Amino acid sequence: MSTTDVRGATRSPVLLIFLGVALFTTGWTAINFRGGVANVDDLDSRSSAVGTVVECAEEGPVSLSGVGYWWSCRVDVEADDGETYEQTFGGSEFTPTDIGNQFPLASAGMTSNNWSRADVDRNTWAVILTAAGLISGLIMFGAGVRNLFSRY
Repeated sequence: MSTTDVRGATRSPVLLIFLGVALFTTGWTAINFRGGVANVDDLDSRSSAVGTVVECAEEGPVSLSGVGYWWSCRVDVEADDGETYEQTFGGSEFTPTDIGNQFPLASAGMTSNNWSRADVDRNTWAVILTAAGLISGLIMFGAGVRNLFSRY
């Protein structure tokens, strides 16, 4: 069930597929630790808002937040311009102990109804781990599938 490449190294396609899935899943899960806004200086150029945590539900063991058990919380957002939005924050950015509390938020993207926590610094290592896990996982998975089908 293994193949030999040009340099003589033995590889198992199934092992490559498994490692690819494991790395991709690690990268997907690491995104939960990315934090909030990139830096405090960046806050001046973003729209701001106040978010009130309304309710939370537990997700897991496998969810859009990755592997593990996480809190997904619904937050009512009131922007400085008076507009109101509702956004769900996954990955335990908020927890049930935050229900009823208000938190500063900053615009997180191109659309005005996508918000990020302004009171939490960005975790650069989590962003790097996310990118590395997703990219290397896809490469390994692809190599494993290619090796598996090239045998037949």
